Amino acid sequence: MRVIKVLNNSLVLALDNAGQESILMGKGIGFHKSIGYEFQESEIEKVFVLKDKEVSRNIIRLAAETDSVFFELAKAVIDYAIEQFDMKLMDHIYLSLTDHLSFAARRVREGIVLQNFYTLEMKKFNPQEFQVGEYAVNLMRERLDLEIPADEAGNIAFHFINAQFNHPYNSQNLLISRTLDAVLDIVKYAFGITYNEDSTSYSRYVTHVRLFAQRLVSRNQLPDEKNDILYEQIHSICQKEFECVEKIQIYVYEQFRQKLSSQEKMYLALHIHRILEDT
Repeated sequence: MRVIKVLNNSLVLALDNAGQESILMGKGIGFHKSIGYEFQESEIEKVFVLKDKEVSRNIIRLAAETDSVFFELAKAVIDYAIEQFDMKLMDHIYLSLTDHLSFAARRVREGIVLQNFYTLEMKKFNPQEFQVGEYAVNLMRERLDLEIPADEAGNIAFHFINAQFNHPYNSQNLLISRTLDAVLDIVKYAFGITYNEDSTSYSRYVTHVRLFAQRLVSRNQLPDEKNDILYEQIHSICQKEFECVEKIQIYVYEQFRQKLSSQEKMYLALHIHRILEDT
């Protein structure tokens, strides 16, 4: 494998002897490497063969705007899940988890603390995934010197539920996909926008809406937000987004006979706000 482009300290784009492009991952793998450098197998921790063009494009885009430490953190957490619980994970977990960890750290640095991320049922019914989430929280605290909220473990756990080939949630994927498409369309037509599907913001947005759809299907919504002041602050800033959320609420009640919790509404409004900034 020889380097054709250094993406960051943890990722490089490489070419094998057969002319196949791959993305190579490893701690410090891109540090002081130049085009043409030949790697030894011992230097490479993970290889993404560029057959799934969507995953590869998103990894390349994310590498351009995300500190390499978050790729290293995600890789360490994924390795832990595989080694401890023999989880069979799809490659998109490397992208979605890196992005999530980066966003979670930024929230903490900006003083945005959103508590009660997941109910105790998450820990009760998905103990392995929740343990992986707890490992990730402790690792972030140690390596980033940030006080990551303990409740973040539940949010991280959902990424591992979503990425497993053989997890029971995957039998519900058709309903989840239909719900995802419906919510994307509601937002699209409410604001008359065209999504930039090649952007990292769109990929991040879709990931969060898919997780929302999973919670609906599993009837495991986030609990009501206990911090009324925070909720009211976000509501005042994102009024048009909350109006759109009410349209989503109508769809959700028609399809699932569920009312959205205040925390679900708040997160939807925040993610809609972010995607609107990118259009």
